[in-house]
Amino acid sequence: MYVITGATSRTGSVVANYLIEKGQSVRVLGRNAERLTPFADKGADIFVAEPADQAALTEAFTGAKAVYVMLQPNYIATSNDFHVFQDRIMDAIMPALEKAKVKYVVSLSSWGADKPEGTGPVAGLYQLEQRLNRIAGLNVLHIRPGYFMENTLSQVDNILARNTAAGPFSPNIKFPFIATRDVGLAAGEALLKLDFQGKLSRELHGSQDITMVEVSAIIGKVIQHPDLTYVQDSKERTRRDLLGLNFSEHIIQLILEVADAMNAGHIQMLEPRSADNSTPTSYERFVYETLLPLYKQRASNT
Repeated sequence: MYVITGATSRTGSVVANYLIEKGQSVRVLGRNAERLTPFADKGADIFVAEPADQAALTEAFTGAKAVYVMLQPNYIATSNDFHVFQDRIMDAIMPALEKAKVKYVVSLSSWGADKPEGTGPVAGLYQLEQRLNRIAGLNVLHIRPGYFMENTLSQVDNILARNTAAGPFSPNIKFPFIATRDVGLAAGEALLKLDFQGKLSRELHGSQDITMVEVSAIIGKVIQHPDLTYVQDSKERTRRDLLGLNFSEHIIQLILEVADAMNAGHIQMLEPRSADNSTPTSYERFVYETLLPLYKQRASNT
C-alpha cells in the first residue's frame, strides 16, 4: 500500500491518481473527507487527519510500502510564523515514519532546498530533507522541482486590472518553469519503481528556462494580447498588493525573501539540464490548457 500525504494538493492528487491507475493499493490523507471522496470512488482508502497529528499519521503510515511526504502550505493559518507551522508538521511526520517502520519515502522538496536560510518558505524544505535524512534505515528520494508554472496564474488578475503582467522578479533572469502535473508524475513513477537506496535528491528542471518577459510574451500570444509586457514591481507595490489579498506582513516578508533569492541566484539549480531532469510540459501548453480558461472565465465576469 502507498500512502499519499497532501492528496488533494496539486502534486499529491497527481501522485495518487497515477498509482491508482497503475492498479496499486493507495491510501490518501487529507483534512477533509469530502475532498477525498473522488479518490474513494476510484478504490482508494481515505484517511482524514490533521498534518500535525502524530498518532493519526502513525496509524496511517502503518503497513505502507512507501509514503509521499509533503509540507502542505497554509498561508492564512500560518500568518504569524510559517516556519513554526512547518516544524509542527515535521515533528509529527518524523516519529510517525519511524514508529510505522516505513522503508521508502519520496518527498516534495524544491530547488533551493540545499540552502539552510535566505530562501523564504523553501528553508523549511531544507529542514524537511535534513530530518528525513537522519531517519536510520529510511530510503528517501527528495524531488526538487523548479518554479511552478501555476504560480503565474496570478498574472490573470494583473492583466485584467493593469493591462500588464507584473511581479517582484527581475524581468530577464531565466527560471526553470515546471508544471505541477509533471512533478506529480515524476514522484508517482519513483514510488512505483522504488529503485533508490539511501538518501538522494533529484532535480526537475521543467521543459525550459524562461524569463518573465518571455512568460508575458507567451501569455500575450495565447490570449490574443500580442503587446502584453511585464513590469517588475517594487517591494512596496508588491507588499501593498499582497496586503490587499489579506496576506500577513510575516508571509509577505517570506515571499519577498524568496523573490530576492531567485533574482540574486541564491536559489538555483545545482545540476545541468539533461534529458533525465527535464519534463515534457511546455509553458505554452500550460497557458493554453490552464491559464487561458481561467483568463476567459475571469474576463467574462468583469
